[in-house]
Amino acid sequence: MTARFDWYTASIGAEPAEVIARFESSFDLSDVQASTPKNGYERAYNFVRGSTVLARVQFGGSSVGSNVWAASSGDCAPDFADVVRGHYPVHNLLRADVAIDYDEPGAWDSLSGLAIATADAFGLKVRHVGDFHREQDGRTLYIGSRSSAAMQRLYEKGKQLGQSVDWVRAELELKPQSSVAKAAYASASPEQMFLATKWTRSIWEALNGPTQLLRPCPPGSVKVKSDDDRALDFMAKQYGNVLRRKLESLGGDVEAFGLLVAGLIS
Repeated sequence: MTARFDWYTASIGAEPAEVIARFESSFDLSDVQASTPKNGYERAYNFVRGSTVLARVQFGGSSVGSNVWAASSGDCAPDFADVVRGHYPVHNLLRADVAIDYDEPGAWDSLSGLAIATADAFGLKVRHVGDFHREQDGRTLYIGSRSSAAMQRLYEKGKQLGQSVDWVRAELELKPQSSVAKAAYASASPEQMFLATKWTRSIWEALNGPTQLLRPCPPGSVKVKSDDDRALDFMAKQYGNVLRRKLESLGGDVEAFGLLVAGLIS
């Protein structure tokens, strides 16, 4: 079975106007439409063809850095990944979903059995969502935690779309954590991403046999926030605008701003 990208999110170190121009020229018959920015960004644009959103970019904002955030999902993701990697081989991968489709009788039973056995062997969290009683409307099985660097979804894609009842999709959601991993996985193949952890490699080799492929590097661990970290997050949400205005009044001098804050709490 062929593994392909079903989601690709990149952080690109280039001028927004340049990224927009290159994406526009890469997506034939596409239009650029202003969109609503999210997650602290100030500006956002969608690249659309008819009713299909091919890709999305966001940039600007004092809390998000100077890079351009760019993403695509679904059937558009493989071409988008090729465009990003072709124009910006040096970028950071923030998230990639790798999908493999199976359409044969018994696919759900064999794949879900493998997933649960892997979860038991590696002590992973298992979550069931959907119609596990009548098995008519589609089931989804999650292995691992959404907050970790790697998680797998297994779901009945055919039932979701009203098509073949045997069509099952296995998806790996990979979110590299360290700066080294984000750079390394930006050039990794979909197959290599399945080798990111011991448990995802175990699933890959159970389905495809032993492989000589090497993972680019460990994907890193998600930092568990302390009570103090969560309190600071809450403070930033509550008083972020006040703090931002104060920083601007100091001409963006981060050192002076830090000294001011230190003086307030001393």
